[in-house]
Amino acid sequence: MKVAIIGKSGVLSQELQKIYSNLVILDSFNYNITDSQTTRKIIEINPDIIIHAGAVTNFTMVKNNPVLAINTNIVGTANISNYCIQHNKRLVYISTDYIYEGTVGNYKETDTILPHNEYAWTKLGGECSVCLVPNHLIIRTSFGSDKDYYENSWTNQLVSKDYVDVIAPMILKAALSNVNGVLNIGTESKSIYDYVQKRNKTNPIQKEISTNFTLNTEKYEQSFLH
Repeated sequence: MKVAIIGKSGVLSQELQKIYSNLVILDSFNYNITDSQTTRKIIEINPDIIIHAGAVTNFTMVKNNPVLAINTNIVGTANISNYCIQHNKRLVYISTDYIYEGTVGNYKETDTILPHNEYAWTKLGGECSVCLVPNHLIIRTSFGSDKDYYENSWTNQLVSKDYVDVIAPMILKAALSNVNGVLNIGTESKSIYDYVQKRNKTNPIQKEISTNFTLNTEKYEQSFLH
């Protein structure tokens, strides 16, 4: 399988390059997804699968520059979706656990969604076009660099987030499969403080309002662990 990934500088792309040799990197300089004509270049590569991990992910940047976020996360994703529809390609879209409201946790793929912030709203915008690709997989997940640095981290924000070297192989397995639709990928429930403490030092603090973005991963487990 020839797999192309959008998002060269991201930690997911860097990790996948280590574990999958037949990976083609679509960098933003040569493959600007906000330009609909970029798809002509992708035709020359002719990948079997596109993993779309390119996005404006910085919460502050999304809030301060919504036009950039819309063009990249929504319009750019629509351009890639159009390409995959027209050329019968599989599209794997990396979304976020922040799609969920963050109140009760243990969210299933079929649960009601209410994006938690502006960034998550742009990712939902991307999901909308991806859903129209016949062979699509939307992965809702959260991961960080092995060297994630938090001077302080919350003890009362619960997540299924893990380090990218843990999550990347799970994403690759799902991408290469025939599983379609929406798929949660994550590990055990933990606080952000516990997550950081796995590999780095941090100081525990509490948010004003507790949140819970933990994911129900039964669909992943039934698809790949049985």
